[in-house]
Amino acid sequence: MLSILLIDDNPNDRLMIERELRKTLPDLEVKSAIDAPSLEQILVVGGFDMVITDYQVRWSDGLTILKQVQSQYPNCPVIMCTDSGSEQVAVEAMKAGLSDYVFKGRHFNRLASAVRESLEKQQLRENYAKTSAQLAISEERLRVAICASQMGTWDWNILTGEVVWSEGHELLFGLEKGSFLGTYEAFFAFIHPDDRDSIARAIAFSLDNKIEYQHEFRVIWPDGSLHWIAARGKFFDDGTGKSVRSIGVVWDITDRKLSEARIQENEENLRFALEAANTVAFSWDVVSAEIRRFSNAQTEIGLHPDSAVGTFEEKKNAVHRDDRDSFLADLDAALSGSGFYDSEHRQERPDGSVIWLHDKGRVVFDASGKPVRLFGVAIDITARKQLEYDRSQALARERSYLHRLQKLTSASVALHSMLSVADIVQLAADSARQILEVHQAAVNLSPSAHWDAGISKFSLSEKYAQWQDYCEEPDGTGIYQEVCRHQQAMRMTQSELEAHQAWRKFGKAADKHPPMRGWLAVPLTARDGRNMGLIQLSDKYEGEFGEDDESILMQLAQAVSASIENARLYEESQQANRMKDEFLATLSHELRSPLNAILGWAQLLRNRSFSPAATARALETIERNAKLQTQLIEDLLDISRIIRGKLTLNPCPVNLISMVEGAVNTVRLAADAKSIDVELAILDLGLDTAEFCPLKEVYGDRESPLNPRFLVSGDPGRLQQIIWNLLTNAIKFTPRGGRVEIRLQRFDSEVELTVTDTGIGIAANFLPYVFESFRQADATITRNYSGLGLGLAIVRQLVELHGGRVWAQSPGLDMGSTFTFRLPSIPVNSIAPEEASVLAGGGNLQGVKVLVVDDEVDSREFMMFVLSDSGAAVRAASCAAEAFEVASEFVPDVLVSDIGMPEEDGYSLLLRLRSLATQSGRKFRAIALTAYARDEDRDRALKASYDRHLTKPVQPDVLVEAVVSLRRAGANNLK
Repeated sequence: MLSILLIDDNPNDRLMIERELRKTLPDLEVKSAIDAPSLEQILVVGGFDMVITDYQVRWSDGLTILKQVQSQYPNCPVIMCTDSGSEQVAVEAMKAGLSDYVFKGRHFNRLASAVRESLEKQQLRENYAKTSAQLAISEERLRVAICASQMGTWDWNILTGEVVWSEGHELLFGLEKGSFLGTYEAFFAFIHPDDRDSIARAIAFSLDNKIEYQHEFRVIWPDGSLHWIAARGKFFDDGTGKSVRSIGVVWDITDRKLSEARIQENEENLRFALEAANTVAFSWDVVSAEIRRFSNAQTEIGLHPDSAVGTFEEKKNAVHRDDRDSFLADLDAALSGSGFYDSEHRQERPDGSVIWLHDKGRVVFDASGKPVRLFGVAIDITARKQLEYDRSQALARERSYLHRLQKLTSASVALHSMLSVADIVQLAADSARQILEVHQAAVNLSPSAHWDAGISKFSLSEKYAQWQDYCEEPDGTGIYQEVCRHQQAMRMTQSELEAHQAWRKFGKAADKHPPMRGWLAVPLTARDGRNMGLIQLSDKYEGEFGEDDESILMQLAQAVSASIENARLYEESQQANRMKDEFLATLSHELRSPLNAILGWAQLLRNRSFSPAATARALETIERNAKLQTQLIEDLLDISRIIRGKLTLNPCPVNLISMVEGAVNTVRLAADAKSIDVELAILDLGLDTAEFCPLKEVYGDRESPLNPRFLVSGDPGRLQQIIWNLLTNAIKFTPRGGRVEIRLQRFDSEVELTVTDTGIGIAANFLPYVFESFRQADATITRNYSGLGLGLAIVRQLVELHGGRVWAQSPGLDMGSTFTFRLPSIPVNSIAPEEASVLAGGGNLQGVKVLVVDDEVDSREFMMFVLSDSGAAVRAASCAAEAFEVASEFVPDVLVSDIGMPEEDGYSLLLRLRSLATQSGRKFRAIALTAYARDEDRDRALKASYDRHLTKPVQPDVLVEAVVSLRRAGANNLK
């Protein structure tokens, strides 16, 4: 029966509470306390299971009553049922230990469930207390047992990483009591570094497979000593199956591990001694006829490693039948005589092979003199016996081999003296047949596996006189391909050859091929490992092909391969020399031709007076030819940068439409001069409303937005250079009245530009080399077109640096050509709004003091004139020493200095001038104006504290703009 103490001074409420409780708790006794005396009396008597109290009674409040009940009955659940409390009261009461809080009125129906829940919670608390007490007893018993067994325990909270060790665990790790830090990382720090990964794997495996954890590992004590520990534990999961805790034990196994190591060491020493001697130890029980073998070396006599036990009958049957009688006689002599056993005999392995064994042993007799056991060893002497046999064959083979080597040496000398590939191949076939003494020899040269473009030479003895005219080229099928593809020699008898899966009767010429009798083939290999073909032999004079034959043929193949490569290198070197001479002659011509016009007109202008029109024409001619020389030098520098990997790009979003338009406008004058019709079409087939630009009409203008589908990521200057080179190349090689067509279109994720002309075209044999440096289809002195042959080489390199590809097409000479390149486009949405860059303008140098230093008079006077004409105060110096004296007096704002000067260069001069300026407190800007135009020259100048690097020849406005910008930058820094 459930007994409840009800504390409430309102009789109606008491009645309603009791009635509500009895609906679900019929077996109920209710004791009521309506004032302080009755409450005191009941609390003294007791006998109730729980308390239900109002919060507001006449003599007290619910919180005071809660404390009064808890002081006498700390484990008794208390429920507050009231209509006068508040949320704050409820919270405070629950914190003080109240079991539940129920409002009166319409919430009475919750009171019975609150009573049940409170009683259940109290029952759980009581059960937990009993369990805890029992657990404490069990833990004490376990502690005593672990202490007695010298073990340690751990308790690992996987979620928090906290680890609790017993005192015994700490002792096993060499720690003082209570010194363990209590973390998983602290435990790991004691583990030997070589065992940490294995522990981590063992723990992970146990967690993944929900199994018990067992592992053995080494720990390092604080004093540096090494100990072996065994660990065993279990993992415990929460309600979701996740492992949250691990408990286990550890114990010391150092002594056991040391014993095992000593035993293993002894066994290893014995095994090593037996195996080093290629020896098997055995024991034969004469009575039972059982033979036991020791050491894994039984594999040396052809037995499986598991065949450590056998019988005497098996041993006897394994002895070669020709040696069996002598073996039994030696054994009988040992058993019936002195007891010493010594026998040499052949033994057949299970695989059919035969080895030689030397058995030695001693017989053990019983008290009556009867043999009971034979202990001995079996030594493999196959090598020694083989050596004895080989020795008789060695001299004959050596004489034959030396004779072949002499022939091989003579053939190698002859091969290396030849410069014709066809002659080398024929001599290789003849030499191979003579050296190896065969009736058939063939050498097949297949460059890049193109058999139809190869060379084949044959050498046949008189035996095959009817096939002397055989000259069929191989087609690269069948057995040939195996040798060339795997780059390995193949040596087979005729039956092995015909049984090979790649045998196809030697390809398409099977009916005409001489009959085969055995086959030996070796590859011809280039220095870079590339296959060049093969040498093949058949029908040896005597016997089958052997290892010596293969070795000799391999050496001959090496000599043949080297000779062929040398011949080709010689031919290529001759071609390279011709190309170099042609290029130097072309370079001289291309540089001297503009100089002729420049010097000629310059002399005429100095010595004669011309009309303004003639003077303008002369100056225009000088400027045009100077620009031509500048372009030639820039092309050479670009090629140099490309070769050295120094060419850099400054990529940004670029619309190819504007690039094409700019290039078309640049070359239009040159096209008009030759009456060449330049046609441009921009095709955008990707838009819903396709935009077609008719030919003969430039699409777009500076005011209209450009089609964003032609955006690429690239260096604007280099892209302009690519397009300009292609267009000038097309106009250059297109005769007067011809046509150049430009097409710009979009293909998926790429933008394609095609330049097609009606010019002289490209010969088929030159088309593969059209993008190579210094290569020209016509490099003779009678050629019709100028240039160094660098433009297209630069185009290819720049296109590839932009991640694109370029190719050329031409139907043939006088049939025009087409050059096409494609670049990856960029999505329109990925382009941020671009801001136009504005050059700092202005050419007024009034009030600017400039010091010009150059050892070349003409260059110095040119710069003085340009800067003075723009209003600058200019002083000049012809060397570094003079410049230093002038600077001390003049105090320039800007220094314009050459770099390469006699006695002292521009770097040293700037260093001294900077030091002088620091002492005087006056700063200045410096420009390096030099003919050294490489990237490393620019980097060195800037590193030497020059502010700008300009290359000669320099345009007047560029020089003035550089001085203006530096002066402006200096003024801004002062602000």
